[in-house]
Amino acid sequence: MKNTSRALSICGLLSAAATYGQFGLSDVQFWVGSGPDSSVLVVDFQDGSSAPAYAWGFLHNGSATAEEMLIAVAAADTDLEMEFVSGFLNSITYGMHAGIGGSPNYWSTWTGTSTTTMGSNLGASEVLSNGEWFACSYTDFDPALPPTEPVAASSATGIAVVQPIFFQIYPQPAADVLYVNTGNEQGPIIVFDITGKRVAILPFGSGVRSIDVSAWPAGSYVAQVGSVKRVIVVQ
Repeated sequence: MKNTSRALSICGLLSAAATYGQFGLSDVQFWVGSGPDSSVLVVDFQDGSSAPAYAWGFLHNGSATAEEMLIAVAAADTDLEMEFVSGFLNSITYGMHAGIGGSPNYWSTWTGTSTTTMGSNLGASEVLSNGEWFACSYTDFDPALPPTEPVAASSATGIAVVQPIFFQIYPQPAADVLYVNTGNEQGPIIVFDITGKRVAILPFGSGVRSIDVSAWPAGSYVAQVGSVKRVIVVQ
């Protein structure tokens, strides 16, 4: 009976999507997790680009928190980076997109069964049930902007780099020296603060390189190699 109910639930969601031309479960390409229940993560950078919002799928067994979904999706998608500060979602980067907390906006969170039924919630602690969507929308809260219709996240959608770039940063957070490993990738490494000001640049090279961050103010920064960005934290 449980499997039949779940099948009917998913069919209902897909039928609604087909009726209104909305993004639905059948449009999701990137799935993570395991279990009989499914939820959708939507991230909308609200940056005015042709595709500012993306969607991932999350499989789970019974109820799961939004934080569990966020962590699982970010761990599976190497193009997606998330930063939590004191349990709150602070920054997200994905390919060419970056939404850094306080520079200039913040992330609002929403739940519903599609982008047209979204209502604001209390954040990453939100408990998700089967068929429920959780969305993150980068907004100035004047007023808070709900998420728009997404496109399916994949290894190629919205990402300018054709082949994935190896880009490893450690330790996190950093206090004295930050190490950046780009493997065989030849290219400069540029670091920006949350206002977009360039604070460091390492010339062309490859392998492991280091940056002295001991004099940097504590906070979040964005490191970039080519078009790939990573959020870094200095304490």
